[in-house]
Amino acid sequence: MAGKLFGVIYLTPRQIKLSIIDLKNLKLIESSTATYFQVTDEHYPKNIQMVAEKLRGFQQLLRDYGVKNYRLWGNQQSLDDVSARYLAEQIFVRTGIHVHWLNISQLTYYKAIGIITHLDNFKEITSEQTFLLSLGSERVSLSQFQQHKFVSTWNIDLGSEHLSDLSDVIDLSPSDPIEVVDDYIGSKLENLRHVLTPNQQAPHLILQDARALNQKLIPHGQDTVLLTLERFNELFEMVIHSSEQFLINYFDIDEHIVERLIPNFILIEKIIRLLNVQQLILSNITVSDGLAIEQAQKNRLIKQDLNNIILTSAENIANRYLTSHSHRQIVTSLALHLFDQLKKLHHLGKHERLLLQIAATVDDIGNYINQHGHYRHSAYILEANKLIGLSDDENQLIAEISRYHSSEAPEVDEPHFQRLAPAVQMKVAKLAAMLRLADALDDSREEKIQKISVSLQTDQLIIYAYATQNIALEKWSFKNKAALFTEVFGIQPILKQRRRLK
Repeated sequence: MAGKLFGVIYLTPRQIKLSIIDLKNLKLIESSTATYFQVTDEHYPKNIQMVAEKLRGFQQLLRDYGVKNYRLWGNQQSLDDVSARYLAEQIFVRTGIHVHWLNISQLTYYKAIGIITHLDNFKEITSEQTFLLSLGSERVSLSQFQQHKFVSTWNIDLGSEHLSDLSDVIDLSPSDPIEVVDDYIGSKLENLRHVLTPNQQAPHLILQDARALNQKLIPHGQDTVLLTLERFNELFEMVIHSSEQFLINYFDIDEHIVERLIPNFILIEKIIRLLNVQQLILSNITVSDGLAIEQAQKNRLIKQDLNNIILTSAENIANRYLTSHSHRQIVTSLALHLFDQLKKLHHLGKHERLLLQIAATVDDIGNYINQHGHYRHSAYILEANKLIGLSDDENQLIAEISRYHSSEAPEVDEPHFQRLAPAVQMKVAKLAAMLRLADALDDSREEKIQKISVSLQTDQLIIYAYATQNIALEKWSFKNKAALFTEVFGIQPILKQRRRLK
């Protein structure tokens, strides 16, 4: 059994937790959580000893269970890249464990796949419109599901760290602090009112990471519990009219949590009214659950497509910037066909195939700003809009592929290309070279080419395009865009037209 056990260690700004999980059935075997602490620049010297001590204790617990495979992930929301590297190095020196940092979009993704997999009646409740509200340390995320599928997500600057800043605002208005908090949270939710359909009923709201409510209301051994609106309203009135000491005793929480309790309750109450929620579901399914699910999928112990949320996120940004749906569909199909037929040439794997699919979906979003140099515009839009489920490096890789999908080629003297590791530079070049060919095959945006077939020879790649219409424009574009492919792979692509389908 120990061979199927996996250790998920998750470091957040306030705690560190170990979960030992049987990947075969995703059951939790053992868990251990450290006490709260602050992970900020000025507290590194003090906290690093606590982190290292807890990690060594976790390593002993893993040995006791015979678990050899484990990994440490860290929530990077409150850390800049340099501080994260410093902290990771300090942890490695003391414990020998590498930290794999997670950005906000990855945290949203892992929370969502945890809910999708572990919520018993997920398919049933998401047949109707359902929202998932996750309370994070830096941002709150609100994700929408409909017809069993992920629809969209929004990040709101109302994480616990932002809410802690309210204490300074409240000091300016000690006579009515609740009103100040209410106004502040209302201002942060204003943008949602413009993107959500007014008066549209949301039958279900899943509430995630509401630590005090979970601790008080979810029975031991359960992942979820139904919370009626009447019960929530009773708790809401009690919370905003009670002292901190009463709330500490009632919810059995410490002072680090109680200072965020009133703002969180006001936030939840506003979301309920905004979405016209009919039913609340509390869940203690966490990021750690999502990380274990991904690991089980990588080990082929479960068969589950985890890419739908990532691809939907790409489709959403493509729609937001008004790219042609038909063009991106045909370019994506052609690019993936080339990828599949040229495996012996590029030696890339399934994950790179996914990245190519994403890049083919979003590469034209820069046209929204200006058709001239649109590929550059695509790159900086993507650098500012992280795709859900992808790391910072993967998001940067998508941006670079989009930058080079049209006319510019990677150059060693370009700062944005120099920043990439050599292995990543090669992935960008290979994927951009294939995407360029696919994009050229629909240069007219008229879907003239019905299908292609590929013949890879020693020094040539012959692509047969089956089309009954004149494809002179596509041939001209193909010739211009084929140079990068030749430079990267040392093979000359040649486009030939065939007028009859095989």
